[in-house]
Amino acid sequence: MIGPGAPPNAPDLFGAATLGTDPARAATIQYPLDRAVSPRNIPSIEVQWTAAGNDLFHVAMHSQYAAVDVYTTAVEATLTAVDWESLVGTAAGEDLGFVVEGLAQADPTTKYASAPVSVTVTHDNIDASAIYYWASSQGQIMSQVFGSTDAPDVVKNDCTSCHSVSRSGTRIGYSRCVGNDCGQLFLGFLKFDFNTMTWAETMDANALGVRGSYTTFAPVGNPFPDDSQALAMATLSGGTLGLFDPDTGTPVASNLDVASAGGTLAALMPDWSPDGTRVVFVQTPHPGQWIDLSDGRIATMSYSYTAGAHTFGTPALLTPDVITLPTGAYNNFFFPSFSSDGALVVFDAARGAWRDGSNARGPGQRLMLADASGAWTADLTALNGGDVDLDTTWPHWAPTDSSEYYWVVFSSERDYGHRATAATSPPSCVANGVQQCKQIWLGAISKARLGQPGVDPSAPPMWLPGQATDADNISPYWSVPTIID
Repeated sequence: MIGPGAPPNAPDLFGAATLGTDPARAATIQYPLDRAVSPRNIPSIEVQWTAAGNDLFHVAMHSQYAAVDVYTTAVEATLTAVDWESLVGTAAGEDLGFVVEGLAQADPTTKYASAPVSVTVTHDNIDASAIYYWASSQGQIMSQVFGSTDAPDVVKNDCTSCHSVSRSGTRIGYSRCVGNDCGQLFLGFLKFDFNTMTWAETMDANALGVRGSYTTFAPVGNPFPDDSQALAMATLSGGTLGLFDPDTGTPVASNLDVASAGGTLAALMPDWSPDGTRVVFVQTPHPGQWIDLSDGRIATMSYSYTAGAHTFGTPALLTPDVITLPTGAYNNFFFPSFSSDGALVVFDAARGAWRDGSNARGPGQRLMLADASGAWTADLTALNGGDVDLDTTWPHWAPTDSSEYYWVVFSSERDYGHRATAATSPPSCVANGVQQCKQIWLGAISKARLGQPGVDPSAPPMWLPGQATDADNISPYWSVPTIID
């Protein structure tokens, strides 16, 4: 395949050139990440690399059974959807390899090859599902159907803070800095209207009804049999949790505030289990914390609905006080999320208080994993990029259970090749200590490697196709889509 600008004899030039050994002239593949794990049905990826003084490139992509060669003068290349699907189809359960050769057309006798990069293509196909994320630099909640390369849809604008999506994909909770004043942070709720095929606001944050932040929804069927009724949980401004009817914003009576915080703790960032019988959340010993936090611990508690009473059990901690890694002692755990089967909890870990408005990477946020019964915890080292600080936050799981891997989405300041870096980020992304546009990434958690002492079950991630590279994209929630085109 000869791309625009490449000479028609490009294959002959590379075929006749001698392989050089000067490392300064060898391209570096920037994306995909080496040893990443990808679902089989990811859309065609853009291979990106450095020029290293060359102006003509040969990109070799190969599986055990097929090969594709691309010749181009650009420093990126993307296969057509048909060619990509054909190539990836031969690599299911195997590795897909990438090598980039470069040469200078003024002196084409010597070519230079990059180090090889490989991506493991799983047998897993991710179901049609939607990832709802917050383009915080634009103040909008966006929706991107997995597998689509179309531009994401705007679900809600004028939204300047945290959101959540129900597991049914039909309800959204959000919070807004009313009038751009984050001292005026209030909750709102949306419900999808299948008659008009639009999102309808059932409680507008601008009405200043409930001052709060993080939300979660009981799954449909628990406690109510269908989505004509619903139950939402929210973090309130006093650092307690409360229940609400998301259709009216009416508080719902329960023992939740006493069970979760007991008057001496803060409780925040809840997530309801897929079966509706448990809630995972964060406890801190600092009453009143409700957005930023320190010394957080991940806790779970039971939930039941009997004779019209919503009852929560005594919390049990999933995390120790400190987890020590080569990058330091982590003593603040937050953003917990239940896996699609309720067996695992992914969460953030930091070395100190979250957030740091002068340097968002400073607390060292990274993702860790816990067994939902509290049997073990594990650092997701490969997913986190190793022993580095990349401001990795907001993890949530795919809504369906695949055969080989669990899949999780998250936000990070790591580079997406040369498309999203500190150098390419507009000023709108560089705020509140963030140094570049955060992007949404897709990570694989190997089921075969779970729970083994000292074994990292994760892999380097894949970039979520379709998102804008010039926006700060955070807080991805993965749910079933309300509409499938």
